[in-house]
Amino acid sequence: MSSRKATKKTIVNVKTEDEEIEETKTKVSTDRLRSRLRNYAFAKDEEKGDEPVQVETFKVETEEVKVVKKRKRALSPSEPTTKDSTPTPKKPKVYKMELDTPHPTPPKWENTYRAIQEMRKGRPAAVDTMGCHLPLLDKRVDPKTKDEVTWAAIQKLQAAFRPDDAVDGEEYLTLEAVRAAPVEVIENCINKVGFWRRKAQYIKSASEILHKDFEGDIPRSIEGLCSLPGVGMKMAMLAMQNGWGDNAGIGVDVHVHRITNRLGWHKKETKTPEETRLNLESWLPKEYHGPINPLLVGFGQTICLPVRPKCEECLLAQKKFELDMEDGTTKEVQGPLCPSAFKGSAGTRKVKKESIKTEMTLIKMEDGDVVAEEESGEAAIKIEMES
Repeated sequence: MSSRKATKKTIVNVKTEDEEIEETKTKVSTDRLRSRLRNYAFAKDEEKGDEPVQVETFKVETEEVKVVKKRKRALSPSEPTTKDSTPTPKKPKVYKMELDTPHPTPPKWENTYRAIQEMRKGRPAAVDTMGCHLPLLDKRVDPKTKDEVTWAAIQKLQAAFRPDDAVDGEEYLTLEAVRAAPVEVIENCINKVGFWRRKAQYIKSASEILHKDFEGDIPRSIEGLCSLPGVGMKMAMLAMQNGWGDNAGIGVDVHVHRITNRLGWHKKETKTPEETRLNLESWLPKEYHGPINPLLVGFGQTICLPVRPKCEECLLAQKKFELDMEDGTTKEVQGPLCPSAFKGSAGTRKVKKESIKTEMTLIKMEDGDVVAEEESGEAAIKIEMES
């Protein structure tokens, strides 16, 4: 039988962006094609009544197509950034300013607010000395980093821009100084915060925008502040309140978002800080819009922690407590006012008992020490741990 030759060419389009790819595929397997040709030859021989004939070798030709996508190499912290800090045009941010239908006012919210004020007395929090009362630059460095880390980054920035012959009382971390400084200087000062390379570019870009579009000043409006790279509604609200005393709305960060949901102040749990802000602004009296942020942030840093909140120390978890009112009277409040009290807070798990065969048993004692006892045969392990 004559040699059979089959050819199948395929071109593969590879759409992976971040890897170098060299791939060749053929849709017709050589083994599969060999089997098909052999079965075809046997069927023809059976029709003719002849003996099966051995199929001779054949060749499958493929065409190789090489598609190469170069991977973007990440720069090490020691390498300088070569990106131009000139801001690129982008679509303006659009925020909803109020709900179409106001959110219902939560019951007993005033008692809850007053109780949190009582608990904040004598409990200093990081936000009290390192928080949202600081300049706008502090918030742009990293609005989600702990206040202590952001504070340290600002201190490094101020030290880096302070000359050797500096005069006490003079401010050297100015707009023109930031514009003139290489971006590497800013990066080295804020490299302890998250996404520090991007935020260094935000600072450089914002300095150019402020110089070009706002005559070297900070805009005194929500729209103007939100037009700066890296600035959202929370930072804009805090800047308006702390920079000029303008009550433009509520600055909602992760603490305010988390705590108001734990308190049940939202009819339906909110998924984002923006949803939380719109709900709160629709019913909370305007005189509370400014102080509620540092109040709840400090409460979240000291008692209502994200993980293992200290419910045993919280007035809102008690069945009954007394409040000192502003007029000097004392009011007895029936609780608990927090529907999330002791859910996921510190406590003792159920004792876990397990029967196993072992020669060594580890036992955690009441004082926290772990001791080992040698045993033979069946051993019962009993360990109590805090959740």
